[in-house]
Amino acid sequence: MKKYNKSMIDRIIPLIEEDTLTIVDICKMVGISRKMFYEWKALRPDFAEAIDDALENREEKLRQKARRAMQKKLEGYKQVETKTTYVTSDEDETSMVVKKYVVKEKFCIPETSAITYSMSSGRGFHNQENPEQATAPLCITVTDEKARQNLEYLKVRVNGK
Repeated sequence: MKKYNKSMIDRIIPLIEEDTLTIVDICKMVGISRKMFYEWKALRPDFAEAIDDALENREEKLRQKARRAMQKKLEGYKQVETKTTYVTSDEDETSMVVKKYVVKEKFCIPETSAITYSMSSGRGFHNQENPEQATAPLCITVTDEKARQNLEYLKVRVNGK
C-alpha cells in the first residue's frame, strides 16, 4: 500500500469532484484500499477536510447543473436535429456515401410544470398553504385474508397501537 502524502490528496480530490467514480474505484486508481481511505479520513484532519471540501464542490456543481437545466425548461430552447442518409457507392459496393443531409431546428416551448414548480418556490406542485386542497388518504382494498392480516400487523407495528 502507498503512504499518505500530499500528492495522494492531489490525485484523490479531482476524482471525487468528478462525481463519476465510487470511493472503491478511486482507491483502486490511486493504489490504496478502501479501508486505508477511511482510516486516513478518520485519522488525518487535513485529508478529511479536503474530502469534505471536494464533496461540497461536487454538490455545488450538481446544483449549478440543476439550475441551468431548470432555466432551460423555464425559458424554452432550440433543438437541432440532423439526419444523414447514406447509400452504397456506385464505384464500390462496400463503401457508403452521403445521399442527403437534413438539419432541422425547432424551438421547444417552456414547460408548464417547470413554471408551476418554480412559482411555488420549489415546494412541489401542491399548494401547501391551502389545507383544503390536501390529498385524500390512500385506501387499499385487500381481498386475500393472509395479506390483510400482514397489512394489519404492519399497521400496528408502524403506529404502535
